[in-house]
Amino acid sequence: MPNAKLMTSKPTDQQFKGPYQKPLAELADLIDWLESKHDKSFVKAGDDKVFAFGGNGYVLVLDESTWKGLIELFTPKGAVSIKPDGDSLTVQGSSQDEKELKAMLLDGIGGLRSYYENRYWTTPQTA
Repeated sequence: MPNAKLMTSKPTDQQFKGPYQKPLAELADLIDWLESKHDKSFVKAGDDKVFAFGGNGYVLVLDESTWKGLIELFTPKGAVSIKPDGDSLTVQGSSQDEKELKAMLLDGIGGLRSYYENRYWTTPQTA
């Protein structure tokens, strides 16, 4: 996959702009933390590896290209989709209100972090 930013690259390389800058930066930190600290497996969707993290009603789905592909976040309050649009990202969801979309993003980030922080096991570091 030439020029693709795979999940193994650091999301902190991504620069966010616009009204969703803060929640997207927090989501990038969450993705980096989940990818590095928690076990994962993938399913194949066409040529892509698709990863899903979730529990307690919160689900994050993304492919191996992370910010160059579709990212979906599902919460009990609604869903948010983040997809590339040229050099920027488009954020859409079950609400079109910017304030509600930000709240759903932050709720999903908090819900996933809480779920994974409170599990009774962690993935051992091997290297």
